[in-house]
Amino acid sequence: MSECRGPVDQDDDVPCVHVRCLGARDAEPEWVAYLEHGLEEEGVPWLVEFDAADDSVAAAHGAALESALKIGVSVHETRIVVHHKQLPDDEPVFDVSEVTASDARDLGSNAARLAKGTPLKSLD
Repeated sequence: MSECRGPVDQDDDVPCVHVRCLGARDAEPEWVAYLEHGLEEEGVPWLVEFDAADDSVAAAHGAALESALKIGVSVHETRIVVHHKQLPDDEPVFDVSEVTASDARDLGSNAARLAKGTPLKSLD
């Protein structure tokens, strides 16, 4: 089951970053909203999906493979992984544990910047 957010409607065929929330569907990680702010600031559409997987890196890589923008993100309770389709499946662009709100927002911005090919923000 997936859910489109931002400027994308479910039926649109707009390329977007795929964001996978890991865990139960009714327990969206709190970092998703901050991640969405970062994506929205960069003007890149995204799609939120729920996944029962427990491997964050594999989930992010799988999302990247399905994204027309080649960017996938997995969000867990304490961890965010950003992956690019062309990278080896076990080598994500970012893998941040003990996430803060600022980290989540910057990771959303960086996921969008990867899609746009613009310089990335440094994570503090």
